[in-house]
Amino acid sequence: MIRLYPLLALALLTTPDLATAEPARPQHMPVAVGDLDLASAEGKRILAMRIQRASRALCAPDGLASQPATIRSARRCVAQARSSAAAAVETLTAAAEGRQELSGG
Repeated sequence: MIRLYPLLALALLTTPDLATAEPARPQHMPVAVGDLDLASAEGKRILAMRIQRASRALCAPDGLASQPATIRSARRCVAQARSSAAAAVETLTAAAEGRQELSGG
């Protein structure tokens, strides 16, 4: 038991630094769209799934995922990421549909 005290003291000394330091998170995550036909319903569905997967990866909690505050924060982050992607999706979809109309499809 005496041998554990130095390890416990070291853990107590380092924990506050880890708790207060905000880890650097990436602010953007690329989502591949080049292989999708965004004029089709299937292409739009696959893109929505890719955005959902990327937003979850981007917003994954670092701490205890079972903490209510952590869960709420991750959900807010996912919602914000999906919302910020919505404008880009709309632009890409409109461009794809415009190309399809020009090509007579």
